[in-house]
Order: sequence, then structure tokens, then C-alpha cells
Amino acid sequence: MKRLIILILVAFSLQAYDAKSTCVKCHSDRELLKKLGAPQMYMDPAKVDEEVNMAGEPTCVDCHLGNNRTMDMEKAHRGLLKPFYAAIGKHHKYQYIDRSVTNYDRILPKGKKRFAVLMRKPTNEAKKKYGIKKLLQLHYHDRDTATFAFNIKIAEKTCGKCHEEEVNDYKHTSMALSMYQRAFQDWTKSPPGPQNCGVWFADNYETIKGECTRNYTREMANSATRGCNKCHTSCLDCHYAGYKKSATSHKFLEKPEAMSCYGGGRGTICHAGPMDRRRGAGYMRQEFAFPAGELPDDVHNKNGVTCLDCHTQHNHDFGHLASADARKSCSKCHNEIVQAVSTSRHKNVDCSSCHVQKVGAYQFTFWGPGLYTGMFNVFTKHKQYYGVRSEPLLVKHPSRGVWIPVKPYPMAVLNISKDVKPTGLMVRSIPHTKVKGHPEIGEPEEFVVERTPDKINDLYIITGTFDGLKYNNKMLAWIQMDKMSHALGKGRNCESCHNSHDQISTTWYTYLNMKDVKKPFSGSYIVKATKDGITFTGFENHTPIIPRDGRKIEDFAPFLSVPEAWNVRGIDFSIPFDETEYERELNLYNMVYAEIHQLRMKYKKLKDQAMLEELRKIRAILPHNPELASTMIKELASSR
Repeated sequence: MKRLIILILVAFSLQAYDAKSTCVKCHSDRELLKKLGAPQMYMDPAKVDEEVNMAGEPTCVDCHLGNNRTMDMEKAHRGLLKPFYAAIGKHHKYQYIDRSVTNYDRILPKGKKRFAVLMRKPTNEAKKKYGIKKLLQLHYHDRDTATFAFNIKIAEKTCGKCHEEEVNDYKHTSMALSMYQRAFQDWTKSPPGPQNCGVWFADNYETIKGECTRNYTREMANSATRGCNKCHTSCLDCHYAGYKKSATSHKFLEKPEAMSCYGGGRGTICHAGPMDRRRGAGYMRQEFAFPAGELPDDVHNKNGVTCLDCHTQHNHDFGHLASADARKSCSKCHNEIVQAVSTSRHKNVDCSSCHVQKVGAYQFTFWGPGLYTGMFNVFTKHKQYYGVRSEPLLVKHPSRGVWIPVKPYPMAVLNISKDVKPTGLMVRSIPHTKVKGHPEIGEPEEFVVERTPDKINDLYIITGTFDGLKYNNKMLAWIQMDKMSHALGKGRNCESCHNSHDQISTTWYTYLNMKDVKKPFSGSYIVKATKDGITFTGFENHTPIIPRDGRKIEDFAPFLSVPEAWNVRGIDFSIPFDETEYERELNLYNMVYAEIHQLRMKYKKLKDQAMLEELRKIRAILPHNPELASTMIKELASSR
């Protein structure tokens, strides 16, 4: 009897939804929903509770608001929070549109492309009615429908009911406030300098307009800002697992997964953008990679290591992904190797310098006239130069003194009115900057952003302003030098760094923006970094470029008009090493390797697993510290 009572209580606790709620009454009634023409909105309330996994709390209105005490559909849905799409078309310039345009197609994963499993197409009726061409992203209902920014007030009313501390912590973080990007208030101030994602457009409209020689409008600025906000995350972006198979579209995660960080199937947003599309050193790779099928996978991703295993957060704040915590995370699994490196010649070389090889994504990016978010914009980001760089450039960080891998590539913004002088090698730090907030969505009226040089790994060089364009005014040019952190894998061989003091890499690319060209064009160039500077040569090597009517080649390919704009003299990019010492250590490496091989063959026959494990450790340490490996092999041999 006692067991039966326990089973009844457990069963009752699993059915803890509010049966009196009109949300439950309507959405659990198949026949009623069929009559209303919305059978796809049926949900089993018991399964909803099971997926939410919070013992019947929260209720429907805790998360979605609305009115759960009336069967009048209009009154019940008044003030209801709903996911929405970003649309482009005749009247939508990357703007909000309700899910009715997809006939409320359920938010369930479909298809094999993980970056787009939640994306849907508008119905033919909606296309005609609203003039919609395409839906670009799905956004959840804790975002502001006007700006697409994380809406703190909505989070406080919903998630904050149960998770008040977490929401209070998160609303002050860099991710919640898009903090660092908003500190880029104009193109010309350095630091932080011009950068790949552009400037924070809408809040700085007058400033940006004042340094532009074209007719730059508020509509252009607002549209671009919505594009920026799409990548900065909300509570649901991290904790709602829409990309997972589900009976009721109500799966949640306590700990975000890599797919959460990569946009959760709502389009190539969040870290799918800056990691795989921009840096080309992404963690997920596979179908997320640009170009697809050309780049090695990350060994950690293959083995189930998640983003948060290395990038820990404190009080819901990740700080910056180049934080000391992230750099120290290698020690969690590779402590012996990290210790070996710390006493070697390479103690000031970041792990990624050796363990990141080919990188992809943007090989050029230019901000110039073009079509963006469904409209003409003076500052359109021409970025689809997707290709592969043979290897990163190793650069000594000016503030930290550590050698890091970066991908230098030409960038520019056209139609700038100011003259900007060239700089040396700069860290993309952020000086003390006051940023305007938006109290209407819960942000402070103003906050301060600051990032010191030791807390950032991205570098840049402004090469100056140039007048050699036919259709555009002054061009501000710079070399973007993003730090490469993924995909980590097998290390580079010694010769790749020590055959020469010069660093030479090759790039191939294909430009795929069909708004600019009638067919894709491909090309290549060579990057040579020496003691005297860095040069980019071979820009003339490309297949025919056929622009679309009304488009100018120099709008999206100014490197053909001013090919010398990114060549820099007077900065030492050579790799310093002593040839004699290198030969000595290489010989030591090969000798120790031979000893390890001989002993492995011996103890393999003897099936001595303990000795084989010791040899495996020494083999792993060898390329990181040959001197230590030599000592270890001698000690191992003498112990037998």
C-alpha cells in the first residue's frame, strides 16, 4: 500500500501543471485547435512539464505572459510574448515579423544543416501580403522587437521570477549589454581602431554621418544596428534547446552546449559568426565552416569537450574569451605538457601558435556601398571572400610578450572624410569610454566600457587613408589581425617556423556575394612577413569579375584599385631564433624520438603497459620540451 501511495504521489507531481489555466485547456484540446485552424499548436501539458523539468513551475504565463483566465483568444493572447523572425523584403529591412508568416510552424529541428534547423520559409500568401523575400534569423521573445537587443525588462518579468539572482548578474555583463562592440563609436578613433564588425551605428549616427562623404541615413544606421544585436545573446539563446528533438518545444539546458553558443540552429549567428565566418578558426567547423569541407575539425570538439569546459563564467559573466581562465584551461587535461612548456624555450608561445594550422573564412573584408539587410547602405559589409590561409602569422603580443597566431588580411572602409595617419602594431584595447544605454529595455542610462591591452589578443595596423579610387572618396585601410584560438589539433612541425626567419603564407578565396556579382569569382594572394614589415602580393590573380548592373567593382574589391595600401614597412614580423641552437635541439629531438621508438618496440613485445604509458607521456612532452624529454628517457632507462 505504501508503495502504491508513493507511485500515485510521483504520478501526481509529474502532472503538476495548472489544469484550470485556459492556456492548458486550449492548447491541450486537439479538436478545439483543429476548429480554430491551428492543430500545430497542440501540446500535451504533461510532456511540457516533463521537458521544462521544473515540477510544474513555472506556469505558461510566467514565461509567456498573456492571460490564463479567459477563453477569449484575443484577450488571452494580449501582451503574449512570442518568438519572431527577422525578415527582409519591400517593407522589412532586417526587421521584426510575427511567426504567423510561417503559419506558426513549430519550433522543432528540421533538416541536416545544424546552423539552420529552426529556420523556416514564409508561406506564399505571406510573401505576397508583406512583400517578404526571406527570413534570415529566428529570435526568441526575451529580445526587443524593435532593436533585437536583449530586453532586460522582459527577462526580469519572466526568467527573473525564479532566477532573480542570475538575471541580475547577467544584465550587467558584456554579453547582455553588447558592451565591447558598443565602444566602437566611430571609424577613425584609434584605439580601439576600425574593426571587422564595423561601428555601433544607431547610437552614434551623428558622429558617423559627420565622418562620411555620402548620404548616410538613420534608416541605414538602425538596420545595421539590428544586424549587430543579432549576435549578442539573451537568456533563452543560451538555455533554451530548440535545436534538440522535442515533443513540445520546451527543452531547457542548465549548462549551455556548443550548439547554444553557435546560434542554436537559428541561423549563422552568435559564435558561428565571429569564430567560423570571420576568424576562420572556429570550434564547430564541419558544416559551420567557411569554406565547408576544407578545414580540419577541432580535436576537442570531436572528443566531446564543450565550450564551457574551457571558457568558465563567474556570476553569469564570461568576461572576455581571451581571459586568463581560458588560457589556463589547457592545464585541466594537459597539465604535464603545460608544465613542460613552462620551462622550455617556448614558454612564451601560446599553445594555439603551434596547434592551429590552416584557417579559413574572410580573406578580405570591405565596408562600402552596397545592399545590406534588404536595402542600399553606404556602409555595407562585403565579406564573402571565403577561403583558406595556409597557416597563421605568429606575432609577439605587444603587451603580454607572448607569441600568438593571427590571420592578417586587408580591410577598408570607403567614403571617409578624415585623414588618418598610419599606426604601428596595435592591440585592440578600449580606452575609458562612456556608452549610451537604453533604459526602456532595462539598460542603465549610461555605462563605462574599458579593456586594457593585456586582456585582449586581437591586433591591427592602420595603414592610412588613400585617394586612389575612381567612384568612392577617401579609403581608410587597415590590416585586421584577429587572434586564432581554434580549431586545435596536431601541432605544426619545427620546420614550419624554423626553416626561415620570414613567415610566408598563401591564401585562396572565392567571392560569393551574388548581390554584387553575376557569378562568383576566385583569386589568391601571398602574405610575406619579414624583419622589414608585411606585404600582400598577387591581388591581380583572380578569375573574371562581372559586377551586377549598378554595382562598381571598387565598392567591394578596392584592393584592385589600390593594391599597395596594405603593405607596411618598419615593423619586425620575423621569427627570432639561433640557427646553431635550433640544429642542436632538432638533433636532440630526433635522438630522443629514436630512443622512444626502440623502447616502445621492446616493451610492446613484453606487453608492459606501465612502461608503454610512461613512454607515451615522454613522447607527448618531447616536441614541447626536448631537454626535459631527454632527461626523462635517461631516468626511465636507468630505472630498469
